[in-house]
Amino acid sequence: MNEELKEKLRNYADGKLSPEEKDQLEQDFKKIEEYDLLLEDEMNSEKIPFAQETPPAPVDNKGAGIIKKAKWKARLQNALTAVGIIFLGTILCTILSAIYYSSGNPDRIDTYHDIVESTLAVTEPNLRLRTNSIDTGSFFSIDLQGKLTKQIGRYEYNVGEFTVSFLLNQVGFPERKKEIDDLISIPFNYPGTPAQTNQSDWAKLDKLPEGTVSEVYLSFDRVYSTDEVLQKFSDKDMQPVWFAVDTGLDNWPEYRPPNTFMGFPYHPVWLKNEMTTINQNVEKKGWFLKVVSKSFSSPVLETYGSADLRNQNFLNTLNLLKEYEKMANRIAGKGDLRLQERIDYLNQNGIGIYGAVATGPSKEILKLKNEPWISGIIVGEVRFWNWSSNYR
Repeated sequence: MNEELKEKLRNYADGKLSPEEKDQLEQDFKKIEEYDLLLEDEMNSEKIPFAQETPPAPVDNKGAGIIKKAKWKARLQNALTAVGIIFLGTILCTILSAIYYSSGNPDRIDTYHDIVESTLAVTEPNLRLRTNSIDTGSFFSIDLQGKLTKQIGRYEYNVGEFTVSFLLNQVGFPERKKEIDDLISIPFNYPGTPAQTNQSDWAKLDKLPEGTVSEVYLSFDRVYSTDEVLQKFSDKDMQPVWFAVDTGLDNWPEYRPPNTFMGFPYHPVWLKNEMTTINQNVEKKGWFLKVVSKSFSSPVLETYGSADLRNQNFLNTLNLLKEYEKMANRIAGKGDLRLQERIDYLNQNGIGIYGAVATGPSKEILKLKNEPWISGIIVGEVRFWNWSSNYR
């Protein structure tokens, strides 16, 4: 190696070369490496006899170290470039995800939340979703998590957890963790069909002590209007919490697979477009994002009235679920809900109720045994006393 090249290598190692000289030297290294590889290929392909006999030339360790350093430097630059691209892509996807889910009126987050909460409210007797969090992911996804609750007496009790994910307009399979196993497959009897219960549930209520409250599934002797059902409970020391609605597919055994009941809760799940915005605050987050916080006011209901408002909320809910039927079917987990058939039936025949979930003091509910409009009862959950009779 001549003195001029050695001098350049020393200056390269010490960082004394100008950018042009440094670049030229690195190009020379690459050419030397390419020549070495080409020579090796030629020698292997021609099987030169003396290739193996000729002793290897002395290696300049310092030059090899410089070449190795240049290679690792190039690899590090490539890796940093890839990481930078991924980082910028993640930021961009986060921004686009926030824009996607916050668009619309109501926005997609509110709409998907309404679909999940409303589907459970109309397909699961006395079951409510109390949302804990809605988290927006980086790659066009959101995760919704919440507690499943039941009203037993005056209190709501946690009976499980519910989690579901969305990717754009597709919903994943929900995950439920139950704390209470629901063993009631057919909680209501359609009027005129053979009773699925016997006197044993009345006997259960009779044996329960005074200091308990019960959740019961009541079947009626016929289909009643919403207003009629509300009035029947107006003078009772108990509270209805869910109403089973005749949607045209409830007449067993003509058609009714288990768990396809539909109805609405006593305390409605109001959709976002049914509520009045009373306050709105917009907070900017960076250049592209903003956080909109709103407070809403729901319609006012009479304790044992407002039947038209309750009925309209139920129809609005079914129409929303029909618009997102694939989501609703996936969330309910009960096959095809056949929403259009139910909506057509309700539009033609009106809303009629043939059963209800009620809760209250066990001994007060036992008095319903003498009511002619009660055709059957199934006892659900029982808790210690938590009742206040003057509560409305």
